[in-house]
Amino acid sequence: MEQYTDDERVEDLKQWWKENGASIIAGIALAVIGIFGWQYWTSHRNATAEQASQAYDAFIEAVEKPDADQARQRGQALLADFPKSPYTALAMLRLAKLALEDGATAVANQRLEWVVENAKLDELKDVARLRLAPVLAAAGRPGDAEQRLAQVTTASLIAEREELRGDLALAANDPGKARNAYAAALAASGGSTLLQLKLDNLSPPTAESLIAAPAGPPPAARPANADARTDGPPAEADTPAPAAQRAPAPQPETAASSPASAQPEPTQALTEPAGAAGPATPPAPAVAPPAAVPAPAPAAPATGQ
Repeated sequence: MEQYTDDERVEDLKQWWKENGASIIAGIALAVIGIFGWQYWTSHRNATAEQASQAYDAFIEAVEKPDADQARQRGQALLADFPKSPYTALAMLRLAKLALEDGATAVANQRLEWVVENAKLDELKDVARLRLAPVLAAAGRPGDAEQRLAQVTTASLIAEREELRGDLALAANDPGKARNAYAAALAASGGSTLLQLKLDNLSPPTAESLIAAPAGPPPAARPANADARTDGPPAEADTPAPAAQRAPAPQPETAASSPASAQPEPTQALTEPAGAAGPATPPAPAVAPPAAVPAPAPAAPATGQ
């Protein structure tokens, strides 16, 4: 077996380096450039995100003042300086809301369409689609509205998508489709009182709902003096009238007051003795009239002896 000398090893190493040295140097250079380039890109991205965040904070401050003109200006600055930032998509959603509040549906449509086409996050795109659907339906484009709703795939927005689909169907006078959409929204939400109310208002009556509910307990009897226990004065019917105000008891009808008599006489004349003089006084109500006193018999005439 031949033995390599030192000179031969050196010559082989030189030959290998001559063939592969350039590639090794290029690889090392690329690695160094990649490391420093990644660090620079990361630093630049973080700085850009920080600037976009500050610009978005200024935009929100203008929205909450509220200063609509300044908010629009800062939103446009975000769109021009940071078109690929998620903060710009959020700003466009807020600007679309402001446009809807001002009645500028065309501007709102433009802002929402921009988010759908340019946002980097699928969640933001789906939020824009949900807000765009009623705008399209109000503009007489129900087909486009349904198409936008069908594109919403974010799991956390399925219930909202189905509820909105039911609202649009109900506005289009399609209760059957609205009922199905509300049922799907209720199932996706895990139970919602508002959705249940919407579904109950559209659901046809069932046999169970037609069964009469059990009668409740009878109302408590009203006490006889319930009317007297009031804040106002007691009714006159519940208070006994004074003796002076009571009507006199009816007098019994006598022969003197009979219709057959030509001139009726007072009752007192029937109780007085014949030949009594003076005006007759009426008896007290509770005292019986005095008994009649007989007249004395006349003296017998004297006879001669």
